[in-house]
Amino acid sequence: MKKAHSLVLTFAAVGMLTVNTFAGVRVNTNDSGRVEEIISSMTLDDKISQMIMPAVRYWDEENMTDLSEYPELAEALRRHQYGGLILYSSNVQGPVQVAALIQQLQANNLENTNTSEHIPYFMAADEEGGIVVRLTGGTRMNGNMAIGATGENALENAEKTGRILGEEMAAAGFNVDFAPDIDVNNNAANPVIGTRSFSDDPETVAELGIAWTAGLSEAGVIATYKHFPGHGDTAVDSHIGTPSVEKTYDEIKEVELVPFAAAIEDGAEMIMTAHITYPLLDDEVPFGDGETMGYYPATMSKKIITDILRGDLGYDGVVVTDALEMDAIRKAGLVPGEADSTEYRANVAREVIEAGIDLLLLPCDLNNAEVVEFYDDYIDALIEMVEDGTIPEERIDESVARILKLKETYGILDAEQYLTDSMEATASAKEVIGSEAHHETEMEIAEQAITLLKNEEETLPFTEDVKRIVFLGRVPQDVITVNSVIDYLKEQGFINEDAQLLNLSLEDPSDYEDADTLFLFDYYYDSGAEENKLHYTEELQEAIREADVVVGFSKNHSLTALAETSEQYQGIARAIEDVHAGGGRFVLLSDNLPYDAARYQDADAILLAYMGSGLDMDPTERNEESGNRGSYNANVIAALRMMFGDGKPIGTLPVQVPEIETLDDGSIAYSDSILYERGYSLKGDMA
Repeated sequence: MKKAHSLVLTFAAVGMLTVNTFAGVRVNTNDSGRVEEIISSMTLDDKISQMIMPAVRYWDEENMTDLSEYPELAEALRRHQYGGLILYSSNVQGPVQVAALIQQLQANNLENTNTSEHIPYFMAADEEGGIVVRLTGGTRMNGNMAIGATGENALENAEKTGRILGEEMAAAGFNVDFAPDIDVNNNAANPVIGTRSFSDDPETVAELGIAWTAGLSEAGVIATYKHFPGHGDTAVDSHIGTPSVEKTYDEIKEVELVPFAAAIEDGAEMIMTAHITYPLLDDEVPFGDGETMGYYPATMSKKIITDILRGDLGYDGVVVTDALEMDAIRKAGLVPGEADSTEYRANVAREVIEAGIDLLLLPCDLNNAEVVEFYDDYIDALIEMVEDGTIPEERIDESVARILKLKETYGILDAEQYLTDSMEATASAKEVIGSEAHHETEMEIAEQAITLLKNEEETLPFTEDVKRIVFLGRVPQDVITVNSVIDYLKEQGFINEDAQLLNLSLEDPSDYEDADTLFLFDYYYDSGAEENKLHYTEELQEAIREADVVVGFSKNHSLTALAETSEQYQGIARAIEDVHAGGGRFVLLSDNLPYDAARYQDADAILLAYMGSGLDMDPTERNEESGNRGSYNANVIAALRMMFGDGKPIGTLPVQVPEIETLDDGSIAYSDSILYERGYSLKGDMA
């Protein structure tokens, strides 16, 4: 791994490295003769299509997992020389299947008769690890915030994570990862970044992001630093709205831009933009109605992309948009045209290209015949803009050259590799994706990340006199992980072999009243309910009041989940009150954002796991194709095991946890006072 460097940076042009020193698979790209030759033979349709990356999640509302079953889609993809495709979990059924699908897509692209140049795809996915994974049959890993929690081991763990995810992506045939996320999570109320961030400290984020990328690059996969110029200090999810950051340029240079400047200095090759407005460093523009004035998201801002990213930071690599189908772009009325019309989307593309961006990610999901026609019209509209001088062709050539040079660097232009037999193409996927070795490393990192914040009267680990424990899941599926942990603890001798686990929502506890050790499971949040989602029955309340200990799963994803009106808050708060009324104790298992620790200070013990996804997957189940295990949640497994004495929590907080205050209107907010400082933990407090 490349040694972490000092992050004392200036914002002069730091330059783009021509060769990245930690990637043995790459070649020097100073000789661009081949790229120039390809560009000279490309039509305008070829060039513009090379700048577009659609998704193919579905076809006529069916998950698209086998291209041979959808000849209309195969033909549609051959109409244009797209620069790449992005796949999602809807495209993935297992390691062998997804490898075969990618091989099909690349081979189909080479059958395009509408171009003189057959340029293989960027095959991309959002494989961040943690809560954002697409290879559901693979290794989930632990998430960036969990890596940040591993303290002195974090650099090594970041590199290991990038390498493992890179090896699995490469085995499937992916060559681009839209990761790592190097946003600085300096807003506890952020609803979309959260545990996807390494820390709220910009230098830590920079160092770990670069180490993560080093691991990914070892596997020959292109990393994408995101979301420029920073999505960490927002309280709105750009998938459903347009966040705004009210900071000056000097302020973002101190925090948000630090990881990006470091990444560029280290040789960043691809950067993704954020659909976020920065009014204090951008110019106001007229919106689509010709009357409303406002600010473009960074994705469409020439000042942010050309002046700051390319000018001040000296970046000359590929810039890709975040998905253009997101509501912060799609429904914001930023340019002329009806929402979702070809006119509107083409006008967005014009602004994006003029801003200095190279790859237009997901203008629309290519999922039916109507969208096929849309892409024909969309590309024609952009061709017309080039031909009438609205978009200079030199600007198009500039982006195409960056795309092709990056493909050349990674050997993607070598079309012969995509003509191999599908059996050969999938052999590596079967061996690598979700392998035992990868899961072993995943569990090691999980064990290093678990953080103990509170442990009143030595509540943890549980002693032999703790005979009745209620596991209070957030949702019914959480029982799958609990059950697997109980089985493991029995096998390892941490609990009695005759201990029973009852699912209160399905079974009658009266049948097990004589059991020496009784574990009960129930849940408090009914996500399928139309109105009141609180699931807190009389039977559950009685079980909690009779329990020695209640372990409550808290999946905090935003401040709204902690509000008094939230059923998730009500479930945890009632359980704490009821178990204390019966003389028992409450353990808060925080399995996502750690800021819920401030909301549940009445808990007797607080343990942080930093990830709430994958609890519905049995870690012992094997994939039918490969025999390997899938993307279960190692973090929560490690935390539950530690409660029974299997290991000790040694993680430290990678973020500040602020106090929560109640405002005059009854709502809650994070205050300026810090309850738990970054780096805090009760290491060694569990005997």
